[in-house]
Amino acid sequence: MAVKVLSIDLGATNGKIYEVELKDRLTVKEIKRFRTEGTFLPGKDREHFVWNLPGFYEEIKGVLEASDAQSVGVDTWGVDFALLDENGRLVSLPYHYRDVRTKGVMKKAFEVVPKDEIFQRTGIQFMEINTLYQLYSMVLSNDPFLKTAKHLLMIPDVFNFWLSGEMVSEYTIASTSQCYSVPDREWAYDLLEKLSIPTEIFPKVVPPGTVLGKCRVKKGMNVITTACHDTASAVVAVPFEGEGIYISSGTWFLVGTELERPLLSKEALERNFTNEGGYGKIRFLKNATGMWLLEECNRIWKKDYSEIIESARNAPGFQAFLDPDREEFLHPGNMLERIRNYLERTGQKILERIGEISRLIFESLAFNCRWIVEQIKELTGKRYGKIHVVGGAVRNDLLMSFIASATGKTVVAGPVDATPIGNALVQLITLGAIANINEARKIVKESFELKTFEPENMEEWNEGYEEWKKYKEVEI
Repeated sequence: MAVKVLSIDLGATNGKIYEVELKDRLTVKEIKRFRTEGTFLPGKDREHFVWNLPGFYEEIKGVLEASDAQSVGVDTWGVDFALLDENGRLVSLPYHYRDVRTKGVMKKAFEVVPKDEIFQRTGIQFMEINTLYQLYSMVLSNDPFLKTAKHLLMIPDVFNFWLSGEMVSEYTIASTSQCYSVPDREWAYDLLEKLSIPTEIFPKVVPPGTVLGKCRVKKGMNVITTACHDTASAVVAVPFEGEGIYISSGTWFLVGTELERPLLSKEALERNFTNEGGYGKIRFLKNATGMWLLEECNRIWKKDYSEIIESARNAPGFQAFLDPDREEFLHPGNMLERIRNYLERTGQKILERIGEISRLIFESLAFNCRWIVEQIKELTGKRYGKIHVVGGAVRNDLLMSFIASATGKTVVAGPVDATPIGNALVQLITLGAIANINEARKIVKESFELKTFEPENMEEWNEGYEEWKKYKEVEI
């Protein structure tokens, strides 16, 4: 008997709604796509970068009303949240994680609570965009929104509340906040109190696969907490055959592996790794910049991505090097100008052509993947034979071959739609249509085409990596 579910996958650039059906195999059909980019709203002091969640909800409602699916699950990016009043109304539009309000806040938090204490308590990587520092910025600015708020919900939790009426937080998305203790499986109330963040606004945390109830938009449809962090959903759909490395590719590259328990070693802290909640396991990983650099460049170029990739393929290699994770590349703006300024400041060749700049980005992303993979191997003490890449960048054969060559490992690319597939798999396990995650991953392997890329020109890539590391390791 066929089982059909809806996967709502809200990314930092696009919102996508998929119909996923299980018969003999999985089939995925995209129903709707819409832009989810943040919006700059003018204020007295500056422009504020926010998310138009009500607009996204309107897009979702129309699809739900016409669907005959048995259930719906929502996943989104991590760290961002909404504040609601006692009646469940938005206090304001939620801030975008790239808003400048968190600049310098992380260091101020360390003056109150030492960095190592925060890591041992939460297990989470340090990034200025984390929920913890967004909230602390509100404490420091005496923000009236924080005083008004009675509830805090992470972004997918907001949609789950609007759809079901239940105000809870799902485990995988809560774990991204650095307000939640992954080791202890509860909100880090003591840490929050030390930073004067109100603790009463944090909701009950429930596991992925919780049935919240019937949908308020579509009669008879179940609302299920999938793995609500998009990376957690993507990892569910990684067709592992054993232990391995995954790269969930999109605006960000999430490079990691699965562990049975959090890894809280001094070395993990020093190398800024994170222990995020997954479906049954810990996602030990590092957040790295992904296609964001290219997306921002293409705001200016306005080219088809296939044209950009072909230009990169024909451009000379290893003309310059950059660290994609530098803070100067984090916020929206003229990325071409920032890259040129960076190359000039570091005494490198200034690249002008689309092919040269895009190839610089692809090579640097590949080198950054190798840098993270080598650290995972050292920190876990395990050997990994393959790298599984899932998500949007899988369509870029050139980048996939670069990652294989840079890391010296076989790259298995696919599925492209790993996040909505993983979202659906959690729903299907909850509905009893699939027994467990092992069966789910077997179904993925049998249902979707996977591409394999082998390393090439290893000597040249090894030399390039040694040169690239100089720019990764040197503070400028």
